[in-house]
Amino acid sequence: MLIKPLTMACILAASSLQSLPPEVIMGLLKTEGGHVGGWTTNVNGSHDLGPMQVNDSSWAQKVADLQFSGNKTAAEAALIYDGCYNVEVGAWIYRQFLNEAHGDYGVAVGYYNSHNPEAADKYRILFLHSLMELGFAGRHQGTALPPAAPDAPNAYASAGTGSGNQN
Repeated sequence: MLIKPLTMACILAASSLQSLPPEVIMGLLKTEGGHVGGWTTNVNGSHDLGPMQVNDSSWAQKVADLQFSGNKTAAEAALIYDGCYNVEVGAWIYRQFLNEAHGDYGVAVGYYNSHNPEAADKYRILFLHSLMELGFAGRHQGTALPPAAPDAPNAYASAGTGSGNQN
């Protein structure tokens, strides 16, 4: 399988597509700690895929149905081996959580990891540490909700081919 790297251009494109500050995407990337070509096995048997650690049990089939004609294996391969696509999907997932949180970036950050309040709180703390390490802490407090995002990540939509954990 051809590995496609994650670049700053990918982050900026995903940021623009989902109307998100690139610092949020970079903070999620640092907090998640994934990498192109990698996946992590969770205690529940699910897997977190690629740089944004997109959870396969929560998102792979949905991505497959939207962009890979239902082919979950192809969706998982793209999420693992295509850095730009993984970040685009992760940003799309975060945007959905930001919309669900009515524009509250902190709540959406917690949701990216879990809807369980305790787990979400712990994740938010890790995310804030990541932002501080990146030099971005405090830049987007009180930021208004950008416009709603498209229904699906865009990278494969035009070709006609087909994060985050929701528990």
